[in-house]
Amino acid sequence: MSQGAPAGFVPASTINGTPSFPYIIDTSVAFKWYVPESDSAEAQQYLRVGLERHAPDLLPLEGTHALLKRVRSTNPVLRLTARDAERIATEFRDSPLIKYHSCIPLLEPGMALAIEIGASVYDGLFLALAIEKKGRVVTADRPFHDKIVASSHSSFVRWFMDAP
Repeated sequence: MSQGAPAGFVPASTINGTPSFPYIIDTSVAFKWYVPESDSAEAQQYLRVGLERHAPDLLPLEGTHALLKRVRSTNPVLRLTARDAERIATEFRDSPLIKYHSCIPLLEPGMALAIEIGASVYDGLFLALAIEKKGRVVTADRPFHDKIVASSHSSFVRWFMDAP
């Protein structure tokens, strides 16, 4: 068990003798699985067989919104076709890679956490799920990561470039 883990923080399983925690996949990481970016390979570490992946069911909505921004982008390097964006949106929605959890029971703790760490309610939902599952939010969103690290919930976050 890593230092700084809260009391009762128990690994969900063990892979090759190494503790494996449930990973709460942030939209910023899942997006990199489907849209090639310079650091997509690091995000894809979290697709490894045997890892337990979860997310609030708002991930497909957030991911689709990010896809829409790419469709509307005037930067030809970032731009996606509408057809590609629609295909990826369907993959977000139907993904067998992540177990989705309803946002409804996460609203109250998510709001409280968002207020506490100075994040959005959306980010608070990911952190609330990580705490509920005794897992770790895996994120490529540096400001969100840093807000969690600076809080009393620092053991519930993992930077996406760090191996699972």
